Amino acid sequence: MSLGITALGSGSGGNSFVVHSTEGNILIDAGFSRKELIRRLLEVKVQPSSIRAVLLSHEHDDHLRGCRVFCDQFDIPLCVSFETWNYLRRQKQEKLPANIRQFLPGDKLEFAGMTILPFTVQHDAIDPVGFVISHRGRQIGFASDLGAVNGLAEMRLNDCDILVLEANYDREMLRRSDRQPYLKQRIAGPHGHLDNWDAVEALNRLLTERTKVLLLVHVSSECNDYELIRTLARAQLDKMRREDITMQVIEQHRTFETIFLDQSPR
Repeated sequence: MSLGITALGSGSGGNSFVVHSTEGNILIDAGFSRKELIRRLLEVKVQPSSIRAVLLSHEHDDHLRGCRVFCDQFDIPLCVSFETWNYLRRQKQEKLPANIRQFLPGDKLEFAGMTILPFTVQHDAIDPVGFVISHRGRQIGFASDLGAVNGLAEMRLNDCDILVLEANYDREMLRRSDRQPYLKQRIAGPHGHLDNWDAVEALNRLLTERTKVLLLVHVSSECNDYELIRTLARAQLDKMRREDITMQVIEQHRTFETIFLDQSPR
C-alpha cells in the first residue's frame, strides 16, 4: 500500500474523505457531526485516533460541521487557509478548534508522510481550495466544489493516480427544480458548482495513462441522479477506451470501501 482513499459520504448534507498512507491518515473536510463522523470512520475500520490532520476545503457547513469537536477531541490540527481562518475567527469563532494550522494556497504541508499542495478553485466561498496529495510517487487530485475547471485547476488535477471531482447537478433538473432563480444562477455560475456535462467533458483534459481511479462527488440530492452520472461517466470512459479506470459515484448516505492504488478493483 502506498496511497489510498475512503469516501465517508458526499453531498449537501456532509462531505468527508480519508486519505491513507503507510505512515497514517488525514481527513479532507469533516462535514458530518462528530458522532456521525466517528460512526462512519469505524464503519470503514478507520480508528479516529489514526487521523493526523483535517484539511478544510472551505468554510461551508457541509465541509466544516464536525471540525471543531472532532479536532479538539483527538488533539489534531485543522489545516485552513489564512483567509478562511480569518473569516471564521471574526464571524464563527465557535466553529474553530484549538489547534489551527494556517496556509496560503500554493504552500506545501506535510502530514503522515504525505505532501499536500492546496490550490485555489472557483467557488462562492471566502478562499476555497482543492488539494493535490502526494506520497512515494503517487498522487491524488481533489476538487469537490468548483464552478469551472479553470487553467489552474486543470494543471493541478491533470495526471493524478486518483482524481476526485465534483459532478453536482444536471442542467435540466436544475432548470425544472423549485429553487429560486437567484439560487439557480448561483449554482450554475462560474463560482457555483460543476454540472454533469462539464465534469464529464473535463475528463478528456484531466485523465492520463497514469490515472486509475475516478470518484465523482458532491452530487445534488434534488437536481441530480446517481445512475445518470454513472451512465454519463461510463460512456465517456468507454469513448476514451479507459476500461482500466475504477469509477465510483460517491453517495451521501453511505460509506465506500477504501481503494488503495496498488490493489484497485477493476
